[in-house]
Parts: sequence; C-alpha cells; structure tokens
Amino acid sequence: MPPSELPGTTRKRVAFRTIGCKLNQCETAQMQEALRGAGYHLVDWDAAADIRVLNTCTVTAKSDRTCRREIRLARRLDPDCVVAVTGCYAQVDADAVAAIPGVDLVLGNMEKLHLADYLDKLPGEGRSPSATAPAGTGPGRAGPPITAVGPYPSHPDFDREFITHFYGYTRAFLKIQTGCDSHCSYCIIPAARGPARSMERAEVLEQVGMLANQGFQEVVLTGINLGSWGRDTGSARLPDLLDDLVSDGGVPRYRLSSIEPLEVDRALLDAIARAGDRVAHHLHLPLQSGADTVLARMNRPYVSLEYGLIVNELHRRFPDAAIGADMIVGFPGETEDEFDETYELVERLPLTYLHVFSYSDRPGTVASAMRDKVHPEAIQSRSARLRDLGACKTEVFHERFLGQELRALILRERTEDGYVVGLTGNYIEVLVRGDDSLMNRFAHVQIESPGEAGRWKATVRLVEPT
Repeated sequence: MPPSELPGTTRKRVAFRTIGCKLNQCETAQMQEALRGAGYHLVDWDAAADIRVLNTCTVTAKSDRTCRREIRLARRLDPDCVVAVTGCYAQVDADAVAAIPGVDLVLGNMEKLHLADYLDKLPGEGRSPSATAPAGTGPGRAGPPITAVGPYPSHPDFDREFITHFYGYTRAFLKIQTGCDSHCSYCIIPAARGPARSMERAEVLEQVGMLANQGFQEVVLTGINLGSWGRDTGSARLPDLLDDLVSDGGVPRYRLSSIEPLEVDRALLDAIARAGDRVAHHLHLPLQSGADTVLARMNRPYVSLEYGLIVNELHRRFPDAAIGADMIVGFPGETEDEFDETYELVERLPLTYLHVFSYSDRPGTVASAMRDKVHPEAIQSRSARLRDLGACKTEVFHERFLGQELRALILRERTEDGYVVGLTGNYIEVLVRGDDSLMNRFAHVQIESPGEAGRWKATVRLVEPT
C-alpha cells in the first residue's frame, strides 16, 4: 500500500515544535520516527502543515505560558490543521490544555509515543477554520479534544521506541534515563515524568549502533536524572556504560547532558579520562543556589561546600572542560545576604557558563505554598547581576583558547553571512569558512577572534577523514 493510502494519512504534512529540554528533543525524534514509518511527511515549523504537534514543557509557570502562546500560534499558522499537544504540560494539566481553543488532541508522556494511533482516531473530514471555534473544541468538531493522559504506574517500563533519524539535527540525543525520585520543593517533574527508570545496557549499545550506522558523529546521552542511570536495573552504572560505549566503537564522540552534582564521583571522572576525546569535556551540574539555607528550603541533597569541591576537582582533572550550572534566583525567602552568598560562590568557582532562571511559582509544588515571596523587581535585578557574571565567565573561558587548536564537529548549520557552525568538545561554538562538504565531519580549528552571539571565528587546519 503506498504511503498516500495509509490509514490516517489524509493530512500527511506534520510539523513539530519542541519546547524545553534535550529529553523533549529526543522524544520529539521518537514521535517523528513513528510518523515517518506510518507514511507521514515531516516539514519545518514555518512550512504549511496539515498537523502541528507541540511537545511541551512545564518546568516553570513561565514555561506553561510559553506553551499556551505557541499552541495558539500553531492554530493561526494553519487554521485548518490538526493541533496535537503532547508532553509535560499536557501530562500535568490536561484540562487547561484541552480548554485552549482549537486543540484537537492532548497526549501525556506515556501516550505521546503512540501519536500515530491517536491521529487515526481523529475525524478526517469536515474541518473548517477555527477562528470562531469555542474553547475546548478543535476546528469543525462538535466535541472536546481527544485526551489521553494516564497516571504513571508505580513501576513503569522504560519506553523502547528506537530512533534512527533526528530531523533537522546533526547530533543525536539519546534518552537513556527518565523520571526522578527526588523531591526538590520547586520541581513538578516527578509528577510530569514519573519515577526514575533506565534503558537497559544492551539496548543503549544497540541504539547507539543504529545511530552510528546512520552517520551521526556525536550522541548526547540525556535523562531527567542522568547520573542515576542503571540504579533501577542493577546491571551497571554510568561510568561502566561510558566504558562500554567507547570500547564498542559506536560514534566518535559522546556528550553527557545535565547531571546532578553528587553523581559526579571519582568513577565517572576516571571513565571520562579513559575515554580521551571520545567523551566531551563538558559537564552541566545544576547548583540552583549557593546559600545553604536556600538549598535546604529547596530540598537539594548537598551543601555549597560539597558542590564547590566537586567543581574544583572536575576543573583540576580537566582544566579545558566547560562546566555549566543552573541557577534559580528569587526562591521564596531569599534574602540579599543569601543572594550574595550565591554570587560569591559562583564568582570564585571555575564555572564557565550559567543558565539563570528567575523563580516563579509552579502550582502543585511545595515551594508555591511558601511565604515570603521575593519582590519581582528584586528577582529581576538579581537575575541580571548573575547573568552578567555568567557572561563574563564565559568570555574569559573562551579567550583562554585564542590561538589554540581545538577539535570541532561541523554542524549542518550555516549563518546568513556564509559561515558554517562547529561545536568543540568543551562547548565552544565556532564559525568557519567552508562549503557543505565540511558538515557532519570533525575538523581541527584554530580560534581566531570573537564572532556574533558568543560564537568564535576560527580557521580550519585539518579535516578528519570520515
């Protein structure tokens, strides 16, 4: 049967919008893979589409507002399209999502990997522009959206949808862990993602082999609590997995996504050292606050001294490494003195970049019920100070490599002024002159001068054979 005759594919052009973390990007790729296999045609978000899928985030109240705005935009882009909303916002507040005018389908995190099946259940004809559609109804449908959002069982399985393509990406993002058993007072993720669970060791190796066969040169290992990988299966831990991946061949380079500080132990650092340049010298360790009193209110499992020792040891072992941190500014009750403790800790640690989040109440979390909320102007001012500090640390880090040669993966990305974009192991984006034959290849580049938007101009010295 040709693809055009497959059931449910009368509106075959599908556009995806991913909001949130690398794990969401990975799960978007899983949905795309399934739809491609069912005969659907993937198109860019700015192209005309028959189906628009928004894979959502709910980590903050601001994230929810962003999702609502993007959902409404999807309907305006294509008034007659099917609008499907999936992911964490759908999981946590399905009723709010279903009430947005023009939404046709609402799927939680377990259900979204069966997107093609749910699209088959939607009426295929009689759709009309949605400008006058009442809240809770999609275009041309008399009833509410189809909603499938189930609660997580106490011991859910790890989904085993394998991916061989990442539409629009040079690097592959592989979800090897999901869920979280921690209970940080500001975080809704355990409700959105369920308990911690891991992909089996053999399946990780098999999946990486498939990605390598598709020509990917870098795989980013992702998870909600990546460092806990293997704890639930009991077969191995993350350092063992890195050893296996490097010795098994696989792809030329691996990169770890965000990892909790206490999971960065000697065994992990030793595994990174054994791997040489096969594992990127880049770790992102969420700090959130440098004040122990705030960390206690956040229910974080460490104190600032422990965090500092870990970062300093990481810097000692890998002085060229990029070390990033997440920061939450204006947590309930945060005083000026507590913020100053945070600022001073960040200032003296060898961190190279910051992701700064201004606190906002997330309904359903312990923190949202806390008193002594910080005034928005104070949050804005403190956030700006911390972002400026982060930008300064990034600039100093980048300047260290002026005139030096670094190994970069050239991405499938070109700037308007003709440069191609590369990414080094230690997370420096470089701009180089060259044609498309450089893309998806490793090159040794010499850093020359600052470019635009934090990207540094470089000259290609050597292109590695593929």
